[in-house]
Amino acid sequence: MRTFSGKILLRVPPEIHKELAREAFESGRSISQLCTEAILARKALKDFDPWKSIEKLWGKNRETDPAKLTAEIRASIREARRAH
Repeated sequence: MRTFSGKILLRVPPEIHKELAREAFESGRSISQLCTEAILARKALKDFDPWKSIEKLWGKNRETDPAKLTAEIRASIREARRAH
C-alpha cells in the first residue's frame, strides 16, 4: 500500500500567490490552510449543482413571492450541502 506524506507542490501564477499570501496574512492563517479549505470546499460541493436546484424551485413556484422563493432557494442549497 502506498503512503502519502501530506505534502503537495502546487504551482500557481504569481498574482494568485500574491492574493493567497495577502489573504493568509490578513486572516491569520497559512497559505496551506487556505488551500486545504478550498480543497475541502470543492470536495463538499463535488456533486452539487445549484442551478439544477434553482430551476426546480422556479418551475414549481412561478407565482411565488420573489422573497419567499429566494428563502426557499437558500434553504435548498443549505440542505444539499448537508447531504454531502
